[in-house]
Amino acid sequence: MSAKGFHPIVSEYHLLWEALKHYESRLEKLSAMSTYEDQQLKYDEKIQDLQGILQSLKIAAKEEYQLILG
Repeated sequence: MSAKGFHPIVSEYHLLWEALKHYESRLEKLSAMSTYEDQQLKYDEKIQDLQGILQSLKIAAKEEYQLILG
């Protein structure tokens, strides 16, 4: 990767979006199934972080390719 950052192509945006949404769904299931509050909080924190990443990815795709994700 160059020093100018990561610049995915359209198909990579779609692949990243799909993979991250799948991971988000998995974390939500794990959080709901967890019997330990500490573990549930860890999953919930990861979900929040992931939602921020998804939002950033959505903005970048729109700015770079006028691509609407989600």
